[in-house]
Amino acid sequence: MAAAAPKLRLPRRKIDPDWVRLEREAELERSLRGQPCVQRWFERTHGGAGHVLMAQRRRMLSGSLRVTEGVSPYLSQLLGNVRKILGIAGRVELYVAPSDSINAFCMPLPEGALLLVISSGAVERFSEREFLFLLGHEIGHGLLGHYQFPAEAMVHPEDDDNQLPWATCMDLLAWSRASEISADRMGLLCCQSAEVATRAFLKLASGLSDRFLGAGDDFDAQMDEWVRDKVAGEGLDDSHPIHSIRVQCARAFAESEYWSTFFGSGGAPPKHSVAEADAAAHEQLRTMDADLTHIERLDHPDEHMEFLTLAGFLLIAADGQISSVEFHWLSGLVGEALAERVRAWCAEVGLEAVWNEIQERGKALAQQLERPDCFRLLEEIAVIAAVDGHVDTAEVKGIQMIAEALALPSNLADVAIRNLKGAKGEAHQFA
Repeated sequence: MAAAAPKLRLPRRKIDPDWVRLEREAELERSLRGQPCVQRWFERTHGGAGHVLMAQRRRMLSGSLRVTEGVSPYLSQLLGNVRKILGIAGRVELYVAPSDSINAFCMPLPEGALLLVISSGAVERFSEREFLFLLGHEIGHGLLGHYQFPAEAMVHPEDDDNQLPWATCMDLLAWSRASEISADRMGLLCCQSAEVATRAFLKLASGLSDRFLGAGDDFDAQMDEWVRDKVAGEGLDDSHPIHSIRVQCARAFAESEYWSTFFGSGGAPPKHSVAEADAAAHEQLRTMDADLTHIERLDHPDEHMEFLTLAGFLLIAADGQISSVEFHWLSGLVGEALAERVRAWCAEVGLEAVWNEIQERGKALAQQLERPDCFRLLEEIAVIAAVDGHVDTAEVKGIQMIAEALALPSNLADVAIRNLKGAKGEAHQFA
């Protein structure tokens, strides 16, 4: 069982969200708002569909439970505690939505009010202090103004005309991940324990309750293994940091000058200055950022490169769409001009014609090349399939079909996938 958290304290000074905000988040937002394409996006979309907010509130009124003193004294008191700690004077509407998953989000309402929605699964699983962390995190998003910069809607617009450049999308997702760390800090100021936050993340990662969980002291090792074993593109499309990164950032914040400013240091100086806590968080987040300079170009004769590119398009379109992340990495692997030319041809003729072309070219290559050379091409195809961080069932089936087109046993597709680390070398959700 986890040790009891210390008694809640009011901060020694008023909490300024802008001071608590991770510097990396602020830097990215300043940079993004200075980009003409981002400015045009806001002009075209009027800031990202603000008209839907009151409709969302009506859905909550009709399909969820609004927390009041009479409806739930327990949850109402916890919300009151968060309001006191964060110094909130405006209205906060808290709703509980029926769902076994652990979910939460926060939205602005007119006149500076906030609408906060928590799933019943989170209420059932989280302890009192863990729930304070969740409330503080979500309200923190509101106080930090994150809703004014709708990164998810900007990266995945409903209208193709509003699609932003790949590099801008990567910066937006990096901003989103940094904003989660800032919101976690607000949650930590409410629950006042990095250990409590750690257990909240254990539950968020697993969906388990206290009965099955320990203190999570070795949770950090999970991130270390992920960093060591991840494949090209993994993490780039994520709007949230992986849970173990958030745990390490929470611990650094709780041992920093930030913490001692609000709650004192107990007689011992903080381990980290404000700048050091921010730098530690930035270092953790960098493991998920895009490296635009380090994609190792595949090197084969032109005929082989065209075959690889065709196969790549077939695989990354297996789920019905090609994301900007996938196309960027494919372009980096095979060359932008070739990728653009093949994309245009594939769009013109359709996937069935692409597959027929792959079969014809595969048969010709199988006659020209030795089997080990065909297998090396299959390994390169597995690398292309993994550009979004994983190889799903449809892509495995596609690699098996391409293996057969190269006159290779289909089981060699599994070998090529298992060899991904070596083949790649250095090529590299609460809301």
